[in-house]
Amino acid sequence: MSREPCMAGIEDGAHLHLKIDGRLIANRVIFCSSSASRREGLLSLSELEPGEGILMAMPGARRGKRGVVTSIHMIGMKFPICVAWLDQAGRVVHSTAARPGGLYYSSPAPAWYVLEAHPSLERLLKEGVLVQWEEVSDE
Repeated sequence: MSREPCMAGIEDGAHLHLKIDGRLIANRVIFCSSSASRREGLLSLSELEPGEGILMAMPGARRGKRGVVTSIHMIGMKFPICVAWLDQAGRVVHSTAARPGGLYYSSPAPAWYVLEAHPSLERLLKEGVLVQWEEVSDE
């Protein structure tokens, strides 16, 4: 049975902790489920600190798709990021390092979520890794 860890009541703008094998890998991740929050993404930031990022839920019609409909762009970005596309269970199906000025990056595999995080997570977010998240109260 597949699970959708993020869709169960987590609201747009919620703060998340991300874990791999029970180990905290990021403690300041914002959940983006609305068109506006996905569109804004990380564009308003001048830098991204370790532990920070966003987890975007694909809209219903784009869930489970691949390629351009689950792509991200780096137009206007000021810093590199690690991008991981996740399936409905939170497993990494594709990841890449994205650089400022890159037009767009996409997954060749179907994705339900896109995680944009600090480049230091690139070594952890490899294909097949299960990423788990939980909502945390504002600190």
